[in-house]
Amino acid sequence: MLWIKERIRFLRPKGKTQTGLATALGIDPSRVTEIIKGERRIKSSEVASLAAYLEMTVGDVMAAIDGRPPAPAAMAVIEPAAQPGPALAASPILPVLYPPGRPDVPVWASAQAGDDGAIVLTPDPIDYIHRSDRMRGVKNPFAFYVVGSSMSPAIEHGTQVVINPSLLPLAGRDHVFIQDLSDGTMKAMVKRLVRSTERSWRVRQFNEPRDFDLPRSIWTKAYRITEKRED
Repeated sequence: MLWIKERIRFLRPKGKTQTGLATALGIDPSRVTEIIKGERRIKSSEVASLAAYLEMTVGDVMAAIDGRPPAPAAMAVIEPAAQPGPALAASPILPVLYPPGRPDVPVWASAQAGDDGAIVLTPDPIDYIHRSDRMRGVKNPFAFYVVGSSMSPAIEHGTQVVINPSLLPLAGRDHVFIQDLSDGTMKAMVKRLVRSTERSWRVRQFNEPRDFDLPRSIWTKAYRITEKRED
């Protein structure tokens, strides 16, 4: 959390304080000290408010949470088409500068949902990002931050992924598999699709390596990950 602490110090001439940050997050000031010391995790629902108060981007806040320094410029990284074979290592990536214009791709809130690599997705945007050229004209795209390391090194914890929901599932590519929950949120898993049948998705994770089935009666949606973005 060093970068958050340093950001508060840097912005003190502008009136930024730990008390003000507590007010922005709606928490007790003592909890801010816990955040800075790394004793309390920042909730996904707090990321946007934290970024706004500290005059940081959401990506830089996520970098601070993961212990990475903020990047000097935002870049998009786009996965090329998958190659035949197991491809356990991360795929090569192609950097593409964000295009100009108004950001309109919603970034959904994400949080860890257990030790099995599952994520809770909440379709209430914590931020909006620009479209890359390949996302122009796509209907209802969305993005979220991957939580957990089950897909490392192909997709690391904290990577922002972008979804084109109109693409059909494709074996050999990474997907987010979704189970709708009764409270309006979604349970999700980011895995590589090995094959699909009428009854299940056969998926692969890399850390710890294993293949297993997700019943399609439960995991009703499979969206191909179109882009991986790093701030």
